[in-house]
Amino acid sequence: MNPVLLRLYPAGFRRAFGDEIAESYREATEGAGRRARLREAADIVTHAVRLRLGLGSAHPGGRLFAAVAPFALAATAVYAAFNLIGTVGDWYVMRDAGTAGGAGLLVTLMNGCYLLTLTGAVVALAGRHLPGVLCAVAGAVGSSVTFLFPVWRMPPDLRWELVGFLLAPVLVAALPLACPPDLRPARRVRGAAGTLALVAWALLLVGAVVVIDPLGIGLLFPWRFGVPMIAALFLAGRRAFAGIRTTVQLVCAAAPFIVTIYFSGWVRSEEILALLGALAATAMALRLRRGSGSDTVNPA
Repeated sequence: MNPVLLRLYPAGFRRAFGDEIAESYREATEGAGRRARLREAADIVTHAVRLRLGLGSAHPGGRLFAAVAPFALAATAVYAAFNLIGTVGDWYVMRDAGTAGGAGLLVTLMNGCYLLTLTGAVVALAGRHLPGVLCAVAGAVGSSVTFLFPVWRMPPDLRWELVGFLLAPVLVAALPLACPPDLRPARRVRGAAGTLALVAWALLLVGAVVVIDPLGIGLLFPWRFGVPMIAALFLAGRRAFAGIRTTVQLVCAAAPFIVTIYFSGWVRSEEILALLGALAATAMALRLRRGSGSDTVNPA
Protein backbone atom coordinates (compact mmCIF):
# COMPACT_ATOMS: atom_id res chain seq x y z
CA MET A 1 0.00 0.00 0.00
CA ASN A 2 1.22 3.48 -0.84
CA PRO A 3 2.34 5.09 2.49
CA VAL A 4 1.07 8.45 1.23
CA LEU A 5 -2.50 7.14 1.56
CA LEU A 6 -1.95 6.28 5.22
CA ARG A 7 -0.46 9.71 5.91
CA LEU A 8 -3.77 11.27 4.91
CA TYR A 9 -5.24 9.98 8.18
CA PRO A 10 -4.83 11.87 11.47
CA ALA A 11 -1.75 10.73 13.35
CA GLY A 12 -3.64 9.16 16.25
CA PHE A 13 -5.96 7.20 13.99
CA ARG A 14 -3.01 6.13 11.84
CA ARG A 15 -1.12 4.75 14.85
CA ALA A 16 -4.15 2.87 16.10
CA PHE A 17 -5.52 1.46 12.86
CA GLY A 18 -2.80 1.94 10.22
CA ASP A 19 -1.77 -1.72 10.09
CA GLU A 20 -5.41 -2.82 9.88
CA ILE A 21 -6.14 -0.40 7.02
CA ALA A 22 -3.05 -1.53 5.11
CA GLU A 23 -3.98 -5.19 5.53
CA SER A 24 -7.57 -4.56 4.41
CA TYR A 25 -6.30 -2.71 1.35
CA ARG A 26 -3.91 -5.55 0.52
CA GLU A 27 -6.66 -8.17 0.76
CA ALA A 28 -9.09 -6.08 -1.32
CA THR A 29 -6.62 -5.39 -4.13
CA GLU A 30 -4.72 -8.68 -4.26
CA GLY A 31 -5.04 -9.96 -7.81
CA ALA A 32 -7.45 -7.13 -8.67
CA GLY A 33 -7.28 -4.89 -11.71
CA ARG A 34 -6.32 -1.27 -11.90
CA ARG A 35 -9.92 -0.07 -11.59
CA ALA A 36 -10.43 -1.97 -8.34
CA ARG A 37 -7.19 -0.58 -6.89
CA LEU A 38 -8.21 2.96 -7.83
CA ARG A 39 -11.63 2.44 -6.25
CA GLU A 40 -10.10 1.18 -3.00
CA ALA A 41 -7.63 4.07 -2.96
CA ALA A 42 -10.46 6.54 -3.54
CA ASP A 43 -12.39 5.01 -0.61
CA ILE A 44 -9.37 5.42 1.64
CA VAL A 45 -8.81 9.02 0.56
CA THR A 46 -12.48 9.85 1.12
CA HIS A 47 -12.48 8.22 4.56
CA ALA A 48 -9.29 10.00 5.59
CA VAL A 49 -10.60 13.39 4.45
CA ARG A 50 -13.83 12.81 6.39
CA LEU A 51 -11.85 12.10 9.54
CA ARG A 52 -9.66 15.16 8.97
CA LEU A 53 -12.75 17.36 8.59
CA GLY A 54 -14.64 15.76 11.48
CA LEU A 55 -17.35 14.38 9.19
CA GLY A 56 -17.21 10.74 10.22
CA SER A 57 -20.19 8.94 11.70
CA ALA A 58 -18.62 9.24 15.16
CA HIS A 59 -18.37 13.04 14.88
CA PRO A 60 -21.17 15.55 15.50
CA GLY A 61 -20.56 17.08 12.06
CA GLY A 62 -21.08 13.74 10.33
CA ARG A 63 -24.31 13.09 12.21
CA LEU A 64 -25.51 16.60 11.37
CA PHE A 65 -24.94 16.10 7.64
CA ALA A 66 -26.61 12.69 7.84
CA ALA A 67 -29.73 14.30 9.32
CA VAL A 68 -29.77 17.14 6.79
CA ALA A 69 -28.99 15.07 3.66
CA PRO A 70 -32.55 13.82 2.95
CA PHE A 71 -33.94 17.35 3.20
CA ALA A 72 -31.22 18.73 0.92
CA LEU A 73 -32.15 16.04 -1.61
CA ALA A 74 -35.82 16.91 -1.25
CA ALA A 75 -35.09 20.61 -1.74
CA THR A 76 -32.99 19.80 -4.82
CA ALA A 77 -35.85 17.75 -6.27
CA VAL A 78 -38.34 20.53 -5.53
CA TYR A 79 -36.21 23.22 -7.17
CA ALA A 80 -35.65 21.12 -10.29
CA ALA A 81 -39.34 20.20 -10.52
CA PHE A 82 -40.36 23.83 -10.05
CA ASN A 83 -38.14 24.97 -12.91
CA LEU A 84 -39.28 22.12 -15.13
CA ILE A 85 -42.92 23.00 -14.48
CA GLY A 86 -42.27 26.62 -15.41
CA THR A 87 -40.36 26.00 -18.63
CA VAL A 88 -42.52 23.09 -19.81
CA GLY A 89 -45.62 25.12 -18.97
CA ASP A 90 -44.36 27.98 -21.13
CA TRP A 91 -43.72 25.57 -23.99
CA TYR A 92 -47.14 23.98 -23.53
CA VAL A 93 -48.85 27.35 -23.84
CA MET A 94 -46.71 28.78 -26.65
CA ARG A 95 -45.82 25.61 -28.58
CA ASP A 96 -47.51 26.90 -31.74
CA ALA A 97 -45.70 30.24 -31.65
CA GLY A 98 -42.28 28.78 -32.28
CA THR A 99 -39.00 29.64 -30.55
CA ALA A 100 -35.80 31.17 -31.87
CA GLY A 101 -33.09 28.59 -32.51
CA GLY A 102 -30.56 29.83 -29.95
CA ALA A 103 -33.12 30.38 -27.21
CA GLY A 104 -34.78 27.06 -27.99
CA LEU A 105 -31.48 25.18 -27.66
CA LEU A 106 -30.71 26.96 -24.39
CA VAL A 107 -34.10 26.07 -22.91
CA THR A 108 -33.73 22.47 -24.08
CA LEU A 109 -30.32 22.16 -22.41
CA MET A 110 -31.61 23.67 -19.18
CA ASN A 111 -34.63 21.36 -19.17
CA GLY A 112 -32.34 18.39 -19.71
CA CYS A 113 -30.23 19.47 -16.73
CA TYR A 114 -33.30 20.00 -14.54
CA LEU A 115 -34.55 16.58 -15.57
CA LEU A 116 -31.20 15.01 -14.63
CA THR A 117 -31.26 16.83 -11.28
CA LEU A 118 -34.80 15.71 -10.48
CA THR A 119 -34.05 12.12 -11.49
CA GLY A 120 -30.86 12.02 -9.43
CA ALA A 121 -32.52 13.44 -6.32
CA VAL A 122 -35.41 10.97 -6.57
CA VAL A 123 -33.01 8.05 -7.08
CA ALA A 124 -30.96 9.14 -4.05
CA LEU A 125 -34.08 9.45 -1.90
CA ALA A 126 -35.05 5.95 -3.02
CA GLY A 127 -31.85 4.64 -1.47
CA ARG A 128 -29.25 4.63 -4.25
CA HIS A 129 -27.46 7.48 -2.56
CA LEU A 130 -24.13 8.07 -4.29
CA PRO A 131 -25.14 7.64 -7.97
CA GLY A 132 -28.29 9.67 -7.35
CA VAL A 133 -26.45 12.52 -5.64
CA LEU A 134 -23.79 12.61 -8.35
CA CYS A 135 -26.50 12.85 -11.02
CA ALA A 136 -28.23 15.63 -9.09
CA VAL A 137 -24.97 17.56 -8.72
CA ALA A 138 -24.15 17.11 -12.42
CA GLY A 139 -27.59 18.40 -13.36
CA ALA A 140 -27.33 21.38 -11.03
CA VAL A 141 -23.88 22.28 -12.38
CA GLY A 142 -25.16 21.89 -15.93
CA SER A 143 -28.15 24.15 -15.42
CA SER A 144 -26.01 26.84 -13.79
CA VAL A 145 -23.39 26.66 -16.54
CA THR A 146 -26.11 26.81 -19.20
CA PHE A 147 -27.59 29.86 -17.52
CA LEU A 148 -24.19 31.57 -17.70
CA PHE A 149 -24.74 32.26 -21.41
CA PRO A 150 -27.50 34.86 -20.96
CA VAL A 151 -26.00 36.07 -17.67
CA TRP A 152 -22.62 36.81 -19.26
CA ARG A 153 -24.25 39.23 -21.69
CA MET A 154 -25.53 41.37 -18.82
CA PRO A 155 -23.66 44.39 -17.40
CA PRO A 156 -20.87 43.36 -15.01
CA ASP A 157 -22.62 44.77 -11.93
CA LEU A 158 -25.69 42.60 -12.61
CA ARG A 159 -23.63 39.48 -13.14
CA TRP A 160 -22.37 39.42 -9.58
CA GLU A 161 -25.90 39.77 -8.25
CA LEU A 162 -26.70 36.41 -9.85
CA VAL A 163 -23.75 34.52 -8.37
CA GLY A 164 -25.89 33.22 -5.53
CA PHE A 165 -28.58 32.18 -7.97
CA LEU A 166 -26.05 30.08 -9.88
CA LEU A 167 -24.15 28.61 -6.91
CA ALA A 168 -26.94 27.93 -4.40
CA PRO A 169 -28.57 24.99 -6.27
CA VAL A 170 -25.15 23.36 -6.77
CA LEU A 171 -24.22 23.68 -3.08
CA VAL A 172 -27.59 22.32 -1.92
CA ALA A 173 -27.36 19.39 -4.34
CA ALA A 174 -23.77 18.63 -3.23
CA LEU A 175 -24.51 18.82 0.49
CA PRO A 176 -25.58 15.12 0.78
CA LEU A 177 -22.08 14.08 -0.36
CA ALA A 178 -20.93 15.00 3.17
CA CYS A 179 -23.19 12.33 4.68
CA PRO A 180 -21.03 9.49 6.10
CA PRO A 181 -21.51 6.27 4.08
CA ASP A 182 -22.48 4.22 7.14
CA LEU A 183 -25.23 6.72 8.04
CA ARG A 184 -26.88 6.80 4.63
CA PRO A 185 -30.46 5.56 4.75
CA ALA A 186 -31.10 1.99 3.65
CA ARG A 187 -32.62 1.37 0.25
CA ARG A 188 -36.36 1.98 0.32
CA VAL A 189 -37.00 0.71 -3.19
CA ARG A 190 -35.68 -2.67 -4.28
CA GLY A 191 -34.61 -3.29 -7.83
CA ALA A 192 -34.22 -1.16 -10.93
CA ALA A 193 -37.89 -1.53 -11.86
CA GLY A 194 -39.02 0.05 -8.59
CA THR A 195 -36.57 2.92 -8.98
CA LEU A 196 -37.73 3.56 -12.56
CA ALA A 197 -41.34 3.51 -11.39
CA LEU A 198 -40.54 6.10 -8.74
CA VAL A 199 -38.80 8.35 -11.29
CA ALA A 200 -41.78 7.95 -13.64
CA TRP A 201 -44.10 8.96 -10.77
CA ALA A 202 -42.08 12.14 -10.21
CA LEU A 203 -42.17 13.02 -13.92
CA LEU A 204 -45.91 12.33 -14.13
CA LEU A 205 -46.43 14.65 -11.16
CA VAL A 206 -44.56 17.40 -12.99
CA GLY A 207 -46.62 16.78 -16.11
CA ALA A 208 -49.87 16.79 -14.16
CA VAL A 209 -49.12 20.20 -12.63
CA VAL A 210 -48.29 21.57 -16.08
CA VAL A 211 -51.49 20.24 -17.65
CA ILE A 212 -53.71 21.34 -14.77
CA ASP A 213 -52.24 24.84 -14.60
CA PRO A 214 -50.43 25.61 -17.88
CA LEU A 215 -50.90 29.38 -17.60
CA GLY A 216 -49.44 29.61 -14.12
CA ILE A 217 -52.64 30.95 -12.56
CA GLY A 218 -51.61 29.07 -9.46
CA LEU A 219 -48.72 31.50 -9.06
CA LEU A 220 -51.13 33.42 -6.86
CA PHE A 221 -50.61 30.56 -4.43
CA PRO A 222 -47.60 28.30 -3.80
CA TRP A 223 -48.94 25.75 -6.31
CA ARG A 224 -45.99 25.03 -8.54
CA PHE A 225 -43.61 24.94 -5.59
CA GLY A 226 -45.93 23.55 -2.92
CA VAL A 227 -47.03 20.38 -4.71
CA PRO A 228 -43.45 19.21 -5.46
CA MET A 229 -42.43 20.09 -1.90
CA ILE A 230 -45.17 17.94 -0.37
CA ALA A 231 -44.30 15.08 -2.73
CA ALA A 232 -40.55 15.34 -1.97
CA LEU A 233 -41.09 15.39 1.79
CA PHE A 234 -43.39 12.38 1.44
CA LEU A 235 -40.65 10.62 -0.49
CA ALA A 236 -38.06 11.51 2.16
CA GLY A 237 -40.27 9.62 4.58
CA ARG A 238 -40.86 9.48 8.30
CA ARG A 239 -37.33 8.23 8.95
CA ALA A 240 -35.88 11.53 7.72
CA PHE A 241 -38.04 13.49 10.18
CA ALA A 242 -37.14 11.08 12.98
CA GLY A 243 -33.48 11.89 12.39
CA ILE A 244 -34.05 15.53 13.41
CA ARG A 245 -33.29 15.45 17.14
CA THR A 246 -31.77 18.84 17.91
CA THR A 247 -32.64 22.44 17.15
CA VAL A 248 -29.41 22.79 15.15
CA GLN A 249 -30.44 19.87 12.96
CA LEU A 250 -33.89 21.39 12.51
CA VAL A 251 -32.47 24.72 11.38
CA CYS A 252 -29.97 23.09 9.03
CA ALA A 253 -32.66 20.82 7.56
CA ALA A 254 -34.89 23.83 6.85
CA ALA A 255 -32.06 25.88 5.32
CA PRO A 256 -32.04 24.15 1.88
CA PHE A 257 -35.77 24.83 1.49
CA ILE A 258 -35.41 28.47 2.51
CA VAL A 259 -32.57 28.89 0.01
CA THR A 260 -34.50 27.27 -2.85
CA ILE A 261 -37.69 29.17 -2.02
CA TYR A 262 -35.76 32.43 -2.12
CA PHE A 263 -33.97 31.75 -5.40
CA SER A 264 -37.13 30.38 -7.03
CA GLY A 265 -38.62 33.85 -6.63
CA TRP A 266 -41.49 32.94 -4.32
CA VAL A 267 -40.48 35.20 -1.49
CA ARG A 268 -38.70 38.51 -1.06
CA SER A 269 -35.97 39.36 1.42
CA GLU A 270 -38.37 40.64 4.08
CA GLU A 271 -40.45 37.48 3.79
CA ILE A 272 -37.32 35.40 4.27
CA LEU A 273 -36.81 37.20 7.57
CA ALA A 274 -40.35 36.25 8.56
CA LEU A 275 -39.64 32.62 7.65
CA LEU A 276 -36.45 32.66 9.69
CA GLY A 277 -38.37 34.13 12.62
CA ALA A 278 -40.99 31.38 12.38
CA LEU A 279 -38.24 28.76 12.19
CA ALA A 280 -36.50 30.20 15.25
CA ALA A 281 -39.77 30.19 17.19
CA THR A 282 -40.42 26.59 16.21
CA ALA A 283 -36.91 25.53 17.20
CA MET A 284 -37.26 27.29 20.56
CA ALA A 285 -40.65 25.69 21.20
CA LEU A 286 -39.26 22.23 20.44
CA ARG A 287 -36.28 22.86 22.67
CA LEU A 288 -38.48 23.99 25.55
CA ARG A 289 -40.74 21.00 25.05
CA ARG A 290 -37.80 18.59 25.15
CA GLY A 291 -36.42 20.39 28.18
CA SER A 292 -39.69 20.13 30.07
CA GLY A 293 -39.98 16.48 29.12
CA SER A 294 -36.49 15.69 30.37
CA ASP A 295 -37.18 17.48 33.66
CA THR A 296 -40.24 15.35 34.36
CA VAL A 297 -39.54 12.90 37.15
CA ASN A 298 -41.16 9.50 36.69
CA PRO A 299 -42.52 8.08 39.94
CA ALA A 300 -40.86 4.89 41.10
